[in-house]
Formats: sequence, C-alpha cells, structure tokens
Amino acid sequence: MEEERKKLEKMYQELNTEETDIRKWNHALISKTILLLPLIAFILTFLKINTNKSLIDLFVFLVLGCLLVFGGILLNYLLSKGE
Repeated sequence: MEEERKKLEKMYQELNTEETDIRKWNHALISKTILLLPLIAFILTFLKINTNKSLIDLFVFLVLGCLLVFGGILLNYLLSKGE
C-alpha cells in the first residue's frame, strides 16, 4: 500500500512539472523547422513565380496533386488486392 502511494506521488509530481514539456517541445523545434522549410519554400516560390495567382489557386493546385497521388495509391491497392 505504501509503495503504491509513493508511485502515485511520484507520477503526480512528474505530471505537474511543466518544465519537462516545454523542454521537450523546444528540442523538437529544429526538426519541426526542417519539416516545414520545404513547404514554406514551395509556397514562397510558387507565389513569386506566379504573381497573377492567388492563394486559392495554390490550394487547388495542391489538392489536385494530392488527389492524383491518393488515386494512384488506391489504384495500386485495388490491383494488388486481387492477387
């Protein structure tokens, strides 16, 4: 009974420390930046090259690209399912 109480107190103290959460988030900041950098570069170059295009055109372009990719994945799944 005493051991369980100590374990619960320890877990309670760990949950109440916000410092560890902030530290973990900051450690992942570099990897988050690396993941978002190509997306930001693509959006900036798309809007710089296509000055007459709007954000809606960019959104449509990205959605159509995603639909084509997902269509290819679905087609591959359906063809491989029959084997």
